[in-house]
Amino acid sequence: MSAPATPLSAWAWRASLLLHLALMAGLLWWCGWVAGAVLCLPLLAPLPGLLRRRTYTAGWASMLLVFYVAGLMSEGVAVPARRGVGSVLAAVAALDFVAVALFVRLSGREKAAPGLSARRESSDAAA
Repeated sequence: MSAPATPLSAWAWRASLLLHLALMAGLLWWCGWVAGAVLCLPLLAPLPGLLRRRTYTAGWASMLLVFYVAGLMSEGVAVPARRGVGSVLAAVAALDFVAVALFVRLSGREKAAPGLSARRESSDAAA
């Protein structure tokens, strides 16, 4: 007997956690301990909710990540010597945004799916 399939939202959640932590580690490495810690403080705010798989927290965390994508991209363009690392961190932040958005979307679909099938069954029985 095979194990039950892992829902897609679980994969998106794992990817979002991994990318979120990678972004924080990359900022600490790139900017140093003091400046990196200051840049990581806003990223620490949604971490407890992300660990608990709360879709509401993931929703507003996606709004926060947009600023990191824009800031890191502009840093890469403005300072040519830092273009490589800035571009890589901007890509990590963008992938984190995509993973968080997918987690919210897929979780919503998976929660709505049982309710839709129950409503269809009751409407079929009434007909």
